[in-house]
Amino acid sequence: MKSDVRYKIRGNQLIKICKDTALKIKNYDVDEFEIFTASSVQNEIEIFKGNVENLSFSDSTGIGIRVFKDKSIGYAYTTVLEENNIEDCIQKAVLNSKVTEKDEYNYLPKDEEIVFKNKLIDDSLLFKESFLDYSVEDKIALSKKLEILTLNKDKRITDIENVIYNDSIYETAILNSTGFCDKYKTTSCFIYINAISREKDDTSTGDFFGCGRTLTDLDLDRIAGKAAERSVLILGGKKIKSQKAALILDPVVSTQFLGIIADGITADTVQKKKSLFEGKIGDKIFLSEINIFDDGTLPDGLSSRPFDGEGVIKGKTCVFENGYLKTYLYNTYTARKDKTRSTGNAVRASYRSVPEVGISNFYMESSDIDFSQLLKDMGSGFYVMDIIGLHSGVNPISGQISVGAKGLWVENGNPKYPVKEVTIATDILSFCRNIKKIGNDLWFAPAGGYIGCPSLLIDNIMISGK
Repeated sequence: MKSDVRYKIRGNQLIKICKDTALKIKNYDVDEFEIFTASSVQNEIEIFKGNVENLSFSDSTGIGIRVFKDKSIGYAYTTVLEENNIEDCIQKAVLNSKVTEKDEYNYLPKDEEIVFKNKLIDDSLLFKESFLDYSVEDKIALSKKLEILTLNKDKRITDIENVIYNDSIYETAILNSTGFCDKYKTTSCFIYINAISREKDDTSTGDFFGCGRTLTDLDLDRIAGKAAERSVLILGGKKIKSQKAALILDPVVSTQFLGIIADGITADTVQKKKSLFEGKIGDKIFLSEINIFDDGTLPDGLSSRPFDGEGVIKGKTCVFENGYLKTYLYNTYTARKDKTRSTGNAVRASYRSVPEVGISNFYMESSDIDFSQLLKDMGSGFYVMDIIGLHSGVNPISGQISVGAKGLWVENGNPKYPVKEVTIATDILSFCRNIKKIGNDLWFAPAGGYIGCPSLLIDNIMISGK
């Protein structure tokens, strides 16, 4: 028997909360206001040796209220949606507006600041009704199946460190005093596995994951195969001598490096002088003809939305064109400071926070070069399959990067032997300049947004080994 009670859509309820709250705010002396409501239902499952090690469920709804008075902002939120609690939340927001700093750029989005006037993506692409057909029991069975599939991929796979499944149904609505009132809903699911392989005295691990809008998007056989392959290929790995060499970055790795670049082109980071890309609009950052986009309307993008965290319609922004930095990513506040328009990149972690700047679907455009051709073009070098310690190994201000790496050494375009326990070191701008070729295997990973990158062939990178 299925244990789930089928989820009921809450969008109209969220809109009603917004409208009822707006009527209350009109009794207060404020210049403008914004009401943000959100509902999140999440499941998480952990499987170990065929047993459910952890099973958790959360269901939260809350409201965040921003009020503007004399260029000051007051913010407050509550998860208790009774009338008295919402009234108290409004009062706290108003009181907060009396003590925060005044700023000439503090006001709601205006029509002339918005690039796109009509929604470019529909809920039907973001919310999959079929997602609601799966019970918790179905999700547990799916997770157990992935564990079995992975163990059966190769006799050298001896254990599974863990299988993690999580999913969410997210709904939000925004209403503000300039007349904006809209809502959207999304579904998403994610499954991850880490496989342990052994041969003689050596042990190796390899992980992989899949994600999508509904469970049928999760290709378990491919996930199992990739996790097993990434584990067994490194068995017998050894250090190589320190040298400068060409690298090919697997998409699992290149997406992580692209995430560093993404962090540096958000306008708030630039304006706080914490980015290497400050003052570089119009500069050629990549010597190759590389195009990078932030597209909030990508049909399969897990970070696609009809509008951003302050109600600005989302679209597609070309950040790098033919290697040149064309723009930073903005919300309306940071755009005003740079005398430009919002790119629709206001993000909110939840109703607990005010809009900040962040990426949506941020990706490097792929080429028509397949992976085997990249290997031939490299000749000899290091195919990097995984990196360790990226976040602790990057200084976003100086740009220095030093991370552990493992993968395969390549000679004459053919993989020769596994490599591990080495370090690759470079800096962000050199990394960008040294990209020579781009693969056709664009792959996305959820990481502070949804980041996509193909395999990359990069010249002249320092490898520290023995």
